[in-house]
Parts: sequence; C-alpha cells; structure tokens
Amino acid sequence: MSVPVNPNNNLQRFAIVLGMIGVAVASRLLPHPPNFTPLAAMCLFAGAVTISPRMMAAAVIVAMLVSDAVLGFHSLMPVVYGCLLANFVIGRKLVGANANAMKVVAGSLVGSALFFLVTNFAVWVAFYPSTLTGLAACFTAAIPFFQYTLAGDMVYSGLFFGVYALSTSGLTVTQGKLQQVRVPVRVGE
Repeated sequence: MSVPVNPNNNLQRFAIVLGMIGVAVASRLLPHPPNFTPLAAMCLFAGAVTISPRMMAAAVIVAMLVSDAVLGFHSLMPVVYGCLLANFVIGRKLVGANANAMKVVAGSLVGSALFFLVTNFAVWVAFYPSTLTGLAACFTAAIPFFQYTLAGDMVYSGLFFGVYALSTSGLTVTQGKLQQVRVPVRVGE
C-alpha cells in the first residue's frame, strides 16, 4: 500500500522536508567517500519536480549548517553553498518537470562540473600562487575528489528521479508482483 503525497498538505510537506534534512545531515556525518553525498542531487531533483523550491533550498541550507556545525566551517563555505544551490536552477531549467534519463544525466554532469570548476577556482584564488602553475596544481590536486562528486551526483540523481518516476507511474507491488494501476486522466485539472 502506498500513500500519495498531497502537495497541499503542509504537514506532509514538512515531514518530507524534515526527512530530507535528516538524510542529508546523516550522509555528511556518517563515513563516506569524499564528496559522495546526496546534496547536489537533492537540489537538482527539487529544482525539477518540487512545488516549493524555496522550501527545499532552505532545507539544503539547514542540512549544510547543521552538519557543518559538527564538521566545521571554512572561509569558502559560501562558494560551496552557492554551487549546491545552483543545482536548483539546473534542475528547473535543464532537467525540468518532464525529466528523462538523458536530461537527468546532463543535469548531473553540468552540476558536478560547475561545482568542480567554481569551488576549485575559489581554492586556487585563496590558497595557491596566482599563476598558471598554481592553477594547474590546484585543479590537478582536485581531480580525485571530482570522481567521487560525479559518482555521488549520478547515483543519487538516479535514485531520486527513479524512485519518483516509479512512485508516480501507477505501478504497485502486490504480493510480490508488479502491477499496473489504471488511473483516469482528467484534462484541465
């Protein structure tokens, strides 16, 4: 049995947002490969399908603040937060409400690349010599982290969009069998 999410039910929306904050905080505090968290994918997904992007943006910021209170803050956190929030725009503009696998992969790639380029440029400006050699050294040192960022964004984006697609497809599992449920579509509602 499944319970449909009613976007007009504030208690349900609050519970979903609270649950996502909990998952996001746990994903950062529990042991994991570097940069392999669901935060960027959560933003991409929320930008594409959520009714309240501001509420989801606030949820991501709260999750980051709570987990950073434990992990520690640094001077480049505004850049990190900004790059994560850029995934809302990528989700809204590139992936959109009519998401398909190609759009999700493209959105994940763009978000991962943007995060890599912008955050590492900020690291170069703050901590490396202001030379081409310093820039090359900074980005070379960051390559191992990019593979985890990309893998995490792809895995979690696939998970979020896949679960959402299944949950809205009308498929149900009854006694271990997958069944199609016919739902009448009313035009104009």
